[in-house]
Amino acid sequence: MSNDDFWPRLLTQLESGDPAFVAFVADNTSHSPGTRGARMMVRPDGSTEGTIGGGIMESDIIDAGIDTLEAGETTPQFQRLYHRDKGKGDKSGLICAGHQTNVYAVFDSTRHLDLVQNIVRRVQEDQTGLVKIDPNGIRLTDEAELGRKTPPIRFQEPTDTTPWRYEEQLLNWKRAAIIGGGHCGFALSRILDHLGYTVTLFDTRDHIETFADNPFARHTIEVDDFAQAGDHIDHPEITHVVVMTMGEPTDVRGLLGVIDDPYPYIGVMGSEAKLTKIRKDLKAEGVDPALFGKLHAPVGLEMTSNTPDEIAVSISAELLRLREDLFPHAAPAEPKPPSE
Repeated sequence: MSNDDFWPRLLTQLESGDPAFVAFVADNTSHSPGTRGARMMVRPDGSTEGTIGGGIMESDIIDAGIDTLEAGETTPQFQRLYHRDKGKGDKSGLICAGHQTNVYAVFDSTRHLDLVQNIVRRVQEDQTGLVKIDPNGIRLTDEAELGRKTPPIRFQEPTDTTPWRYEEQLLNWKRAAIIGGGHCGFALSRILDHLGYTVTLFDTRDHIETFADNPFARHTIEVDDFAQAGDHIDHPEITHVVVMTMGEPTDVRGLLGVIDDPYPYIGVMGSEAKLTKIRKDLKAEGVDPALFGKLHAPVGLEMTSNTPDEIAVSISAELLRLREDLFPHAAPAEPKPPSE
């Protein structure tokens, strides 16, 4: 469940006057059904929102959540669960291999209503913010550390001198800027939105339906010149850029605004003949040819892709294929046996 869905639903629960037990997946290895960022809310009546992996593990945690709420326990806890039926460590009841670390916290209206209201505001306004949970409670800070190598969710093991700590950056690290709001831009924004990306869409034409009435882009920004698009991208270090305007001259304008900035991915759509002309025109505009190596061109995985939807699938597949190379924190660790 994304932040856009989870935190508003938690806020609704607290506004009703009832508390909620929340399980966050703080860390996981490969093969684990629960992955970092997954979360589940348990209400006092046993109804839930979200999932942290399913199966008997989730059923047991729901029961534990109900018991915790009934007992009035409030101290956050963490638990590492191993998905196997033998060996050391707490067992999840699943046998799919790997393990995951869950953090459990109780939210109630008396202590956390203002906090969750602030979180929801930041999420809805696409702002940064760091949620921190440890044995001392739950809080929100303005820390905004971002970067391709900075995990948006971090879990610090307890030591002899420091308690365990869970941290979650509210700003979505999966971000895409699409320069060009035509039919291909519409199709790509739809797929990326479904994949959990925060999409910003640019065009110079505010009258076209695929741009003005696009329900999948979080931000739609009209510019006078596509070269201005880069000025409106707030977090270039974690944003994928795809240039797909109405033609080669405007593609060049879009690229001029982003090619010299630290985007992890810049893709441009077109045939080899078109791309040759794009490189020629960029060089004429004073762009160092050494920067051409940053471009993924033609954009997307090589496959039969002729319609806007097929092109969008091709580009989305390439972003997924490159995710762990571009964002090392996206790769789960290989499971190790418990040391306890």
